[in-house]
Amino acid sequence: MSEGASMVMESSENGTDLSQDDNGTIVEMPEDTILSQQTSVNLVPFIGQRFVSQDAAYEFYCSFAKQCGFSIRRHRTRGKDGIGRGVTRRDFTCHRGGYPQMKLSEDGKMQRNRKSSRCGCRAYMRIVKRADFNVPEWRVTAFSNIHNHELLKANEVCLLPAYCTITPDDKARICMFAKAGMSVRQMLRLMELEKGIKLGCLPFTEIDVRNLLQSFRNVNRDNDPIDLIAMCKKLKDENPNFQYDFKLDGHNRLEHIAWTYASSVQLYVSFGDAVVFDTTHRLDAYDMLLGVWVGVDNHGMTTFFGCVLLRDENIQSFSWGLKTFLGFMKGKAPQTLLTDQNMWLKEAIAVEMPETKHAFSICHIISKFSDWFSVLLGSRYDDWKSDFYRLYGLELLEEFEEEWREMIDKYGLHDNKHIISLYALRTFWALPFLRPYFFAGLTSLCQSETTTTFIQRILSAQSRLDRFVEQVAEVVEFNDRAGSKQKQPRKSQKVCLKTGSPIESHAATVLTPYAFGMFFVFYPVITVSIFQTHTCPAVGV
Repeated sequence: MSEGASMVMESSENGTDLSQDDNGTIVEMPEDTILSQQTSVNLVPFIGQRFVSQDAAYEFYCSFAKQCGFSIRRHRTRGKDGIGRGVTRRDFTCHRGGYPQMKLSEDGKMQRNRKSSRCGCRAYMRIVKRADFNVPEWRVTAFSNIHNHELLKANEVCLLPAYCTITPDDKARICMFAKAGMSVRQMLRLMELEKGIKLGCLPFTEIDVRNLLQSFRNVNRDNDPIDLIAMCKKLKDENPNFQYDFKLDGHNRLEHIAWTYASSVQLYVSFGDAVVFDTTHRLDAYDMLLGVWVGVDNHGMTTFFGCVLLRDENIQSFSWGLKTFLGFMKGKAPQTLLTDQNMWLKEAIAVEMPETKHAFSICHIISKFSDWFSVLLGSRYDDWKSDFYRLYGLELLEEFEEEWREMIDKYGLHDNKHIISLYALRTFWALPFLRPYFFAGLTSLCQSETTTTFIQRILSAQSRLDRFVEQVAEVVEFNDRAGSKQKQPRKSQKVCLKTGSPIESHAATVLTPYAFGMFFVFYPVITVSIFQTHTCPAVGV
């Protein structure tokens, strides 16, 4: 067993399945325990540590493992994606965990297997999904750093397959060398000379380069975008109301493309006052940013308005996307627009949609809290998060300003750069500053989660870029059909009158239950002014 690597911690969830395998000994430790080791404290997992996603936890544990001298792999899960709550638990184990399994040949006899590095190592980290205030987080509930094998040195661990990574710059050079007709060995030697490193010390091997070249052959980056344009043209020929636009760069390659469907344009006429423009995802195979415009109808169902693929993430690209979208919608800009906290997009919206109230999605902001504050605040993190949510939902500006100062004093966050930035941009996310504007309930955490789920379905359709526009259409059509079925029981729902005033009684007869709830719960001031002028917004039809 390696020295200095004998840490075991476990936190039970519902008292079940505490050990990594069916047998073994686990030492229970309190949740606020933070390990101390000869490594940086920020790189050592500890019980109660929080992550935004499974991938974030994997990357963290991977960094820790590399520093210690081993690599990791994904092992056990609980729950299944797309069913119920989805995956609710994940185990990451040492790459030498478990034992090799004997394989049977076609005649039923045991066949000889190649030598395996697995030796039953029990080092692992377990994360469990939990949700506070409807915001999911992944928390470390078990951690063991006990190994039954020697750990590798720094110059050895980099050769493990998990760490044989090729950077984007190296990929570009390999692609260029391949087009010049160089052999793989020539590529490796030339890159070693360029980087000034010893023979065989690149962070990737000959096999990795050959696999990369094979992936280049499988993905035709030049022809697939052209096929996407051809697919849009085909849909336009079949339905003149389908709209698309694109831009080519100086080398005649696809730079940007945007499209919308006839049904989406019709929906925007009725429900385009409040819009979400989500730009937090990419089509990694083609290195293009995906932007999706969505909204909500008068029954609270997500509606699709359009898609855009952008080669670059800058003001010029976002401006092109916004102008193209306005062109699809005959120049009608939304009254309010929710986006992630992207400063380039913020500047583009100020230019292209100057009359639109721009706000930041609170879900995108709080998804970063575990990275920003969990280690900094430690055991006080949950209390701080509760205080923040209470501040977020306050009614009056004066209350917000006063209690914000009290919160800063309470947790000693005066010099924290994230707190300073949040306060400077408070008019973009805090409800006391947004209540005078109509957001159709899109600022609520529950509605934000529904929107995110819909966008994830769009992302799951990206099997081939040339068919992506068709696959998105299928997702939109399925969503519309599912929404129609759910609207039927919603129409028969009765609203609960709280005041019995004539205005409230009249609203109950003309608004859907969802629209009624949005106005009388989130926009009481606007509601009174609307019904005093005897007008009814589109969401209430």
